[in-house]
Amino acid sequence: MRKFDRSKPMPVKYWSFAGLMLTYWCNARCASCYVCSSPQAEGDMSVESGLAFWEGLQNASPHGCRVHIGGGEPFGRWEILIELLRQAKAAGLAPAEAVETNAFWATGEKIIRDRLAAMDETGIGRLAISSDPYHQQFVPIERVRLLARIGEEVLGPDRIRIRWLDWATEGFDTDSMTSEQRKRLFTAYAEKKRDRLAGRASVERAGLMPMKPAAAFADKPCYNRLLRSRHVHIDGEGIVCPGTCAGIILGRITDTDSVGRLWQNLHSHFADMGNGEKPAPPVDVLNLLACSGPAALMAVAERLGYVERADGYARQCHLCWSVRRWLFENGHFRERLGPETVYCP
Repeated sequence: MRKFDRSKPMPVKYWSFAGLMLTYWCNARCASCYVCSSPQAEGDMSVESGLAFWEGLQNASPHGCRVHIGGGEPFGRWEILIELLRQAKAAGLAPAEAVETNAFWATGEKIIRDRLAAMDETGIGRLAISSDPYHQQFVPIERVRLLARIGEEVLGPDRIRIRWLDWATEGFDTDSMTSEQRKRLFTAYAEKKRDRLAGRASVERAGLMPMKPAAAFADKPCYNRLLRSRHVHIDGEGIVCPGTCAGIILGRITDTDSVGRLWQNLHSHFADMGNGEKPAPPVDVLNLLACSGPAALMAVAERLGYVERADGYARQCHLCWSVRRWLFENGHFRERLGPETVYCP
């Protein structure tokens, strides 16, 4: 194993915060979803795979790894969710730091109390509830408020987190709004810059913001976001993606490639680059984005037929997603771009 020179910045941070994406399925089809979840989305994680990933994450870093359970909507796969939490406890793994939900299932006090009590027995850290104008197009806000209230009773106030609390407190359902009313609301909310412009958000929300030409994002590498954030997501197929950049494959966990091996491969590769060694052809999406940024990836895509958007791009992430989606749809760089579900908003 390569010994890292501690006099230099670590090229790839240990993964110390990870999300297990239990499913891509969701009852909602939010305009803000960066993994393009929907009622039609496919791809679940088995209990066996989840346990293996969980254990691998905790063993791969000398500092351990905080694991949260997300999706999609993990409560849409309740039996898998609770069994995974129980088996993780039985295996002696550190409890899940959080479980995420949009509260669609919180239809009454009994089901809420029963499920929260069952999760509490496994030692979960907190329940994270999504609430914003996009989710409230599909989930009545009263379910969010009911889940939060009972959650505070069952788990305690410190173990309930709402994203975003101001909307859950003062917001309203948006499903009955006209398309024009919703557009105005989404535009105003987009200005808060709380959400990522990737996935479906880059398709449905980017046009609500001021646009800039691709040149405005030149020479803006994404190294820290992709490789030094300490945060990754893993789906049911073992695909490892950066925590904030869905659709970019850092590697795949298999019987022969463990979490630790994937991390070590990335670490070694970028340590070589830091020593002046150039990545071997063919062009690698991860190299380009990490070291040069999405404008450099667009230059490669243009040689393959991509055409820069005449109206421009709202943010750097919007440029990145637009180029990556075109590359994926045209069959390029599939070893780095996936899974398919994420590119189907």
